[in-house]
Amino acid sequence: MLEREAAKYPFLRDAAKLVDALNLQLDDLADPQYAKVLDRAAERVVQAIEDGAVDDSLDDYMTELLSFPVAVMFTSVKGEPFMSRRYALAEAVRVYFLLQDEERQKLAQMARDDFDWDLRDSGETYDSVLYDFSLYFYDYLRSSSSFHEDKWKLVNRIVKSGYVLLTQREVARLIQGEVETLIKEQVSKPIKITLPEPFQLRLDRVSKVFEENRKRLGGEDLPSDVINEAFPPCIRYCMEGLLAGRRASHMERFALTSFLVTVGMPLDSLVDLYTSVSDFDPAMTQYQVEHIAGVRGNRTKYTPPLCDTLRTHGICRNKDDICERIKHPLTYYRAKARRLAYQKPQPPPQPSNTPALSQ
Repeated sequence: MLEREAAKYPFLRDAAKLVDALNLQLDDLADPQYAKVLDRAAERVVQAIEDGAVDDSLDDYMTELLSFPVAVMFTSVKGEPFMSRRYALAEAVRVYFLLQDEERQKLAQMARDDFDWDLRDSGETYDSVLYDFSLYFYDYLRSSSSFHEDKWKLVNRIVKSGYVLLTQREVARLIQGEVETLIKEQVSKPIKITLPEPFQLRLDRVSKVFEENRKRLGGEDLPSDVINEAFPPCIRYCMEGLLAGRRASHMERFALTSFLVTVGMPLDSLVDLYTSVSDFDPAMTQYQVEHIAGVRGNRTKYTPPLCDTLRTHGICRNKDDICERIKHPLTYYRAKARRLAYQKPQPPPQPSNTPALSQ
């Protein structure tokens, strides 16, 4: 049971103690008997790069457990800030989906032992919603400080005797944020080390995948002009809601803004779009748009969330045949733009002034 839990949540303190107790060195893991560990470690990072989420692979508990610190090492040695952030988020997304189905007792224990939260069982129902847990307001404010959706504001929560009522899904989302921060701290520490050949071979593969996906992840290699007809259904849903005056969630605004920035809409035009159809403050809107575009703040240019993330937040709407085979809105945009270009009528050939060759 300990190995299974450690494999599911390898960032926990007990999992780290289990790994330390094995006292394995790099040269030990370079032995062929640990090839599965190195392969899985590389796979974790590749999945983060390509899909934005690490899948669940619990067939071999020890391989899953040991592959996590190796994957962290690969990411740290690579030393690419964008890849580090993406890997941390991908592992955190994996945890989020696991925790939604986790036993409440285990989830509460994790919150208390590893994140020092005062989390308690609740079981209270309000407006037909079952709130499984209550979290001390100080811990809630600290863990939700980076969330900007209205639902996370303390004024919009049910608070009883200093404790905020939460569903299991909401607790899982808060822990996701903690896990992302924890792993980001681990992978953001550059490592200068000469790796044994078996490690280097896997790292070379990771590097190759990252370079192949760098343009896609950075939003490059897209059509030079903004093609409205190529917008995916989810983005059209966000856009139509904005134009109709519907109150959009934080995730809808973020998805729409990051998409439009990435496909090339000028920032001034994007700010004008928001302020002309809503009561958004122009100065604040400009700041937020420029922050997402990487012009302000930590200079990180954000790309739209994965389809799975949009689906989780209820933004995946009106799926079509292209949606069935893609995992990211930008992939849809490229595919639809190519299809539109192919379907566009070609002008008839112009008559040539060059004399025909004699037979």
